[in-house]
Amino acid sequence: MRLNPNLILRQVGGEYMIVNPFSEAMDMAQVYSMNEPAAWLWKQLENKEFTADEAGALLCNEYEVNKDTARNDANELCRQWLETGLAIE
Repeated sequence: MRLNPNLILRQVGGEYMIVNPFSEAMDMAQVYSMNEPAAWLWKQLENKEFTADEAGALLCNEYEVNKDTARNDANELCRQWLETGLAIE
């Protein structure tokens, strides 16, 4: 899978949001907020093909979390990204 190339991560204050910079009007239904680890992972995966397992390995290497937790979190995050169109296969 890969991240949707039409979307970008923006930091506004202490919040991270995914937006479509090509949209003529700001549609708040199309804005997705992310926590800091998810935003960090997004930055690592930009412009790359990746699997949920690879995303989990990145999380495990960056944060103090065991492999199973990182893998489970990455699987859930990737599922959500695919479901919402933030990532594509």
